[in-house]
Amino acid sequence: MKLILFSVFLLIAYSALAQQDSLPPPIDIEQLPSNDGRLARVDATPKFPGGEQAMVDYLKKNLRYPDAMRQARVEGAAHVAFTIAASGELENIRVLSGIPEGELLDQEALRVVQEMPRWEPAQVNGVPVPMEYVLPVTFKVTN
Repeated sequence: MKLILFSVFLLIAYSALAQQDSLPPPIDIEQLPSNDGRLARVDATPKFPGGEQAMVDYLKKNLRYPDAMRQARVEGAAHVAFTIAASGELENIRVLSGIPEGELLDQEALRVVQEMPRWEPAQVNGVPVPMEYVLPVTFKVTN
């Protein structure tokens, strides 16, 4: 179940950070072959306060590219996984997959997510529920 939810939210996170005009079509959880009846469709997915653009703005403002990594021109995306609790607090924050030879970048991605404000939690039948989320935090050297 976590793998399926991880896959769904990884796609959503990628589309949010890429600032695409359209999101991929939703996946019908009820039609997945692996759904044995325990998977539920959420009525509302978790949201960063202010929406996707506010999250992009937050990352631009708060993310610091470590000088040593910038000079070495180390780039990539650290995928930070966390649980958005029913209260909106972020819990179990961890680097799911890091940047090769970019431990300082992974640490910075982790730091900026740990300092995020409370999110609007996912909801099922109007009730807030916890949900896993994976956020790719991208580092790119610009001239």
